[in-house]
Amino acid sequence: MDLAAYQALLKQLNTYAYQYYVQDQPTIPDAEYDRYYRELLAFEAENPSLLDPDSPTLRVGDKPLSHFEPFSHARPLGSLGNVFSFDELAAFYKRIEKDLPGVPLSFTVEPKIDGLAVALHYKGGRFVVGATRGDGSTGENVTSNLRTIRALPLMLTQNVDIEVRGEVFIRRSVFETLSDRYANPRNVAAGSLRQLDPAITSQRNLDVFIYQGLYDGIAGHAEMLAFLKSLGFPVIPTVFQGSSLYELYDACTKIRELQSQYDWEIDGAVIKVDSFSYQAALGSTTKSPRWATAYKFPSAQAVTVLEDIVVQVGRTGVLTPVGILKPVKVSGVVVQRATLHNMEEIERKGVRIGDKVLIQRAGEVIPEILETVERGEETRFFSMPTTCPVCDTPIVNVEGEVAYRCPNFFCSEQVKGRLIHFASRDAMDIAGLGFALVSQLVDQNLVKTPADLYTLTQAQLEVMERMGAKSADNLIQGIQKSKSCSLSRFIFALAIPFVGEHAAEVLAARYQTIEAFRTATFEDLVAVHEIGDKIAMSLMTALNNADFQALITSLLASGVSPVHADVGGQGIFQGKTWLVTGTLSSLKRHEAEALIKSHGGRLLSTVSKTLDYLVVGESPGSKLEKAEKLNKQSGVVQILNEEGFLALLNH
Repeated sequence: MDLAAYQALLKQLNTYAYQYYVQDQPTIPDAEYDRYYRELLAFEAENPSLLDPDSPTLRVGDKPLSHFEPFSHARPLGSLGNVFSFDELAAFYKRIEKDLPGVPLSFTVEPKIDGLAVALHYKGGRFVVGATRGDGSTGENVTSNLRTIRALPLMLTQNVDIEVRGEVFIRRSVFETLSDRYANPRNVAAGSLRQLDPAITSQRNLDVFIYQGLYDGIAGHAEMLAFLKSLGFPVIPTVFQGSSLYELYDACTKIRELQSQYDWEIDGAVIKVDSFSYQAALGSTTKSPRWATAYKFPSAQAVTVLEDIVVQVGRTGVLTPVGILKPVKVSGVVVQRATLHNMEEIERKGVRIGDKVLIQRAGEVIPEILETVERGEETRFFSMPTTCPVCDTPIVNVEGEVAYRCPNFFCSEQVKGRLIHFASRDAMDIAGLGFALVSQLVDQNLVKTPADLYTLTQAQLEVMERMGAKSADNLIQGIQKSKSCSLSRFIFALAIPFVGEHAAEVLAARYQTIEAFRTATFEDLVAVHEIGDKIAMSLMTALNNADFQALITSLLASGVSPVHADVGGQGIFQGKTWLVTGTLSSLKRHEAEALIKSHGGRLLSTVSKTLDYLVVGESPGSKLEKAEKLNKQSGVVQILNEEGFLALLNH
């Protein structure tokens, strides 16, 4: 075979692959394709310098990566807002009518694939880079993994520069072969796309549908989909068009009826204004386009037998009952476990072991048992164990709390949970310290408290399963980097019950140093604004615990140096309290809150008589209603829209 024959064969194989994976219309038998494929492999092995970047042989995966590079999206890859009923859909429709008065409206309605959003870039018709959504502005460069998706064209039918957005997923028929190892298809797709070894990604047989193109000269979404299909992209299937509210609702209903026939998971329908010029006029919030919404279908439900109830121990020692179910398929996923929350919920629902129960699966959340639908012939009541199922310590039930707790600070499940929390992004932000590694470290008695992380060595980490020299070195560096942290992050990382990120910020602002915080009294704590009796009692339980105090001492001795970063200042908002609710269009909420703090304002988490200003964005919810109700009584809260807030700030 010469170079010309090689290139002709390569082009023909890519055509066969397109017919098979995209059009679902194979034109040659698998055996014949395999024979041509082996010929291609043989030529490339003998002539490595002539390897074409569009060769189908490159889809099996490149060399493993040590980490993913960040990728900045030129245009934000936002998420969609949701509606859940006809009335909410009608409100969306009426808002579009109001914002585009007198305009003849046209919409598209398409299935909402339950997968992982990606952005794909082509130069001169060739695929060059692809990234995950991330936070909408910055994602992860997963180009090598995306190349393994056989439905994704590496070369388009035209030499165009274009960015497209799509959804990576795994077909139900493929997931059937993996369901004994994974929770649901979306988790498989997300986890596979973020494998550092593309060869592993290739083995998962991922798929992709393209639902958006960024390209000039096309008038609307329906026309864009047709153009994308002509370029060779696998576009989103089953797209309806309509103009009236009832046509949109009817299209959503039809897609829901087709849901069980698809070989992929969907969780709703996406409704978009078709015209790109109208989309531009409607604009977007910081999170979502105003010209589109997702009509979410009701959570999938099923009836099965509750075979047993077991207890899990969380990081704070709380015991959570979990139902063990007779396996049942819900939306293509086999469900075997469901949460029962707490003992009070079990008693309220009257659930017994042996009952036939109604379960509900909503998205990625663990399924929930809703109620008993039929009493079993042989049933038994569940009672909370008197000792911890992990460490055998006697269980306590604090008066006034629903929760039952294991008080043993060194219970291995609590230790694992605290370590995961300690390393999380909003706490000490130690990348690479996941549950699998934490479990190994705890089970091998290498780590008993977060302080032990700072004594780990490269040699200890390298021998762990799925760890190597590079991964171990990266983790050591991440652990060392975490020694410099803010006081609020440090307090949050300590995993004190009821102390979330905001409460940690409040405590850091009040006490300024870790030494002042760890010697706080109950009287002092309840005097802190936004620290009520419940949080204060939890704090005192922790601060009076010798093991907890020893942990802080050990962390400080290891070189951890929490410093209070005072973001407050003197300014026009000095002495005033603020609360931001809803979605702002020109600022992210945390950016607005940072501006308030930097000008001397103090943030609250709830509406109360002590609130001076409420900044209201789109979809503000109950906080606006509460403020308006409060104003009818006393008129104390000044309610500002985004423009009013910015005007006051600039003034």
